[in-house]
Amino acid sequence: MPPVPAPRRGFTLMELLVAMILMMIIMTVAVQTFRKSATVLSSQAGALEAQQNGRFSVTSLDRDLRLAGAGVASGQPMIVQASNTAITFNVDLVSRDSTDVSAVYIDPKADSNTTSALRSTNKITLPGSSVTYPDTTYYTASNALSPAETISYYLAKDSTTSRSTEYILWRRVNAATPRVIARGIQFNSTDTVFQYYRETSSGTVSLIPQSSLPLYHSAPVHGSTADTGSYALIDSIRSVHVKLNAVYHDPKNGDVLRPIQATIRLLNAGLDTRTSCGQAPLGVTVSTTTSTGSATSPWVKLTWNPSTDDGGGENDVVRYVIYRRPDSVSAFTAPFTSVPAGASSYTYIDTDVQHGDRWIYGVAAQDCTPSNSAVYTTAMEHIP
Repeated sequence: MPPVPAPRRGFTLMELLVAMILMMIIMTVAVQTFRKSATVLSSQAGALEAQQNGRFSVTSLDRDLRLAGAGVASGQPMIVQASNTAITFNVDLVSRDSTDVSAVYIDPKADSNTTSALRSTNKITLPGSSVTYPDTTYYTASNALSPAETISYYLAKDSTTSRSTEYILWRRVNAATPRVIARGIQFNSTDTVFQYYRETSSGTVSLIPQSSLPLYHSAPVHGSTADTGSYALIDSIRSVHVKLNAVYHDPKNGDVLRPIQATIRLLNAGLDTRTSCGQAPLGVTVSTTTSTGSATSPWVKLTWNPSTDDGGGENDVVRYVIYRRPDSVSAFTAPFTSVPAGASSYTYIDTDVQHGDRWIYGVAAQDCTPSNSAVYTTAMEHIP
């Protein structure tokens, strides 16, 4: 007879119980470890997100604010508002016009209401105040509306949360709908968000005390006689220090703050307003005098006063170009000569004339682009 195999032995009840207990212990440890790892990872990710949130806010502000004053028209202020929680400034940041030489960016699809200066008929209320702006409409020398728009950055209470210290950083261009730059910014009444540094009369830089804020550009025309003394304090700002506290609400460990700060230098502060070197300057009015002189040396004298943009206005006139043509020719061609700008009055004597000549002269102001003003044309000068 073939041998009969012995029956296979199974697990005892005790062995099964021990195996189940060991498995439960291992699963419990694994789950706890996983939960702790997930909690730590979530906390670190939240703190990192808060830090990135704050860094983006400061970077966005730095990108715009350091260019404040670029492309402003004559009389248009650079800084309009300087407070602890808001700053408003003028800059030709975006333009729809590809020929706008003062614009920082060209975007043909940009909203036309946010690519030029505000008109006095469309005033806005500056953030966190009751002050309205502007008091006047700013134009360039060519009588076009200034291309510099008004940009505001400001903190406002986040109405979507019950936390009284949680704010939103907003950005508004002209009277357009404000855009959210960052949420989750913690602000207490004792916090210092914006600090302003001014240039003193001795050439040093000093901090403007928080007790002196807010500042507003109260003079309608920048650089006018009304824009002096204490009223011009806002014009002396040379840099802005910004500090934001981005917050992450950790459900286990409470709030995690990530302070982000930077000092932003105003690159155009203190510089002469030169919106163009591209915008045509204002022209001049010319008077003429003709003399027969001696028998062989007659002359014609041209006299004019400086252009409004020579020593004032856009202050960008560098020379005056003089044209000359016979009265039989209908239009000027190339300039005949030029006179450097910078004088209190101008005279040019043309001795390259002959008895019997009949000349018509023209004078135009020229800026550093160069762009010319309209040419002032004299009457025909007959040399006896």
